[in-house]
Amino acid sequence: MALPRILVVDDDRALRRSLELQLETRGLVVSTAADLAEAEQRWRRESPALVILDLMLPDGEGLDLLARMKSEGDGARVVMITGHHDMEKAVSAMRLGAFDYAHKPLDVDELDRVLDRALAEIEAESRTSLDATTAEPTGALRIAGRSRAVLELHKTIGQASRGRANVLIRGESGTGKELVARIIHRNLAPEKPFVAVNCSALVPTLLESELFGHEKGAFTGALSRRVGRLELAGDGVLFLDEIGDLPADLQAKLLRVLQEKEFERVGGNATIPFGAVVLAATHRDLEARVADGSFREDLYYRLKVVEIAVPTLRDRKEDIPHLVAAFLDRYNREFHRVVSRVPDATLAALQAYDWPGNVRELENRVQAGIMASSGESLAVEIPDAPTTGAPASDWRRSLADVEEEQIRSVLERTGWALGESCEILGISRPTLRKKIAEYGIEQG
Repeated sequence: MALPRILVVDDDRALRRSLELQLETRGLVVSTAADLAEAEQRWRRESPALVILDLMLPDGEGLDLLARMKSEGDGARVVMITGHHDMEKAVSAMRLGAFDYAHKPLDVDELDRVLDRALAEIEAESRTSLDATTAEPTGALRIAGRSRAVLELHKTIGQASRGRANVLIRGESGTGKELVARIIHRNLAPEKPFVAVNCSALVPTLLESELFGHEKGAFTGALSRRVGRLELAGDGVLFLDEIGDLPADLQAKLLRVLQEKEFERVGGNATIPFGAVVLAATHRDLEARVADGSFREDLYYRLKVVEIAVPTLRDRKEDIPHLVAAFLDRYNREFHRVVSRVPDATLAALQAYDWPGNVRELENRVQAGIMASSGESLAVEIPDAPTTGAPASDWRRSLADVEEEQIRSVLERTGWALGESCEILGISRPTLRKKIAEYGIEQG
């Protein structure tokens, strides 16, 4: 593989030269910068895989460059150099996405250990073969992949993590909307609570108590006080999954919470302050629901201060090798297996399939494949045929048959979200309704 490029940023000329020599003896390509301005120029021009960055520079703080790198979705590993008096800022650097930090005066062995880990990850990412032993550690909050769609997603997540604005996360089922929410939480307030509520999982009466809590005796069966999710979230993050399924009466109550920054428990009079950031997620066409009156327009705009669109897996198929490697690493550890190779034919079949269930479907198939594999090669079950287009043997089908099948497929995959379906099909809503009636398509 090509040698990774390293950028060393420090205003101490002797230290820069010492690090440069040390890294070059490892066969690495090294460039250096003495201040923030030069460092940013070199970063943008050279796209280094690893940056060794001093916290304090003559024209600013290294944190500023780190923040810009992460907000633009740069995947470079950043090792911060910090003095003992800079530990608070070192912690801030880790929250911003730094890989690790090393103390001044630099200990050669300590720095070597940090660099060994960083370079091992860089090498693992550059390999084209799938080797589960080099994937990232289990439990890491990361979106696997290096596609343009994922880089743009990282950039938007970085922008959403700059302040405490509400965020609307959109995407099909299985794309990883909760993972996006958890990454925002990690970047924004990792020491604060992350409280999740699935708005479609509970009946409205239970959902109200789940959100707001209740006082003893508020209703039949309320034998004691219950603290709700709004209260548990504190000054952290409240994640409202499937917000498009929130009942109308609770939409009004949630809107009041967002406007007034306070609420009361069910059956109570005490006012409780609300200071959490709200991250709402949906696979529904909220614009269509606003148009038909089933979702409040004022709540829609309160939630959509920042909007993040999570790409489908079919729109980033080049990330499938990275996803498979991450799942192999995770589930080999969990299931105590050693499945570490993916045959070329298997990988090609995985990339040919359209993945209507997105990343979640791929994850489930890899899990099953690990358990079904008798050796080191992954024996994942591949769907019979890609879902894109009809097989060659069906060339005699009429245009109407093909059109009907495509409309049915899109409606099923979008959950009958007409607005989203119209965008995919490239037709207007009246035309789609006409086609649904013409072909007698009914919602299953």
